[in-house]
Amino acid sequence: MKINDNYLKDQLKHVYWLNGGPCAGKSTMTKKLIKDLGCQTLADDILRYRPHSCHIEHNALQYPNPNLDWNKWFNRPVDVHCQWLLDVSKEMMEFFIIDLLKLPDNKPIIIDLGIMPEYILPFIPKERMICLFTSKEEIERLYYFRDDHKMILDCIRENTTDPEETIKHGNKSLVKFSEEIKNACIKNGIKTIERTPDLSIDEQFKLVREHFGL
Repeated sequence: MKINDNYLKDQLKHVYWLNGGPCAGKSTMTKKLIKDLGCQTLADDILRYRPHSCHIEHNALQYPNPNLDWNKWFNRPVDVHCQWLLDVSKEMMEFFIIDLLKLPDNKPIIIDLGIMPEYILPFIPKERMICLFTSKEEIERLYYFRDDHKMILDCIRENTTDPEETIKHGNKSLVKFSEEIKNACIKNGIKTIERTPDLSIDEQFKLVREHFGL
């Protein structure tokens, strides 16, 4: 099923998209927009959509799963891992958009999802999208050690032959993913903000609000 883009433009005029790579402040900005401005959000959840996906049309959504060789999964070639990260967001959109249309339209919706912008620009204009990114060093320092990624870190430590090297390898994929999204956003004229250690949460929040006009 394909939903008409013009219809989506009209129905999703209250949606604002935080795009970009990991550890760039997307989740933090989403929480502040909800708390400070009363916005709503819709979480991306692979497990929610997987039972309704087809292994041919939605191959990326089938992974990860309990039957994997975790050592091989976490140590896949960087290009392969990065492509999976890009593909899983793309495949989710078929389901995600339907859930978006179900949400009330009486207050702004903030979406925190890194995805190649060409998949959402047909119905989310660049004025309502912003790309947040951070440095290679920040991704390496933060990603696997965030509280919400504890399950991933525990899985690596319990199921890989060299957890330390596996984390280093995984970071390369995450850095590449961040660069792919950032470069695509720049190419499409989408505003970008780099989160640096010197940029406070309040300063980043002000920049996001000003861009969105919220």
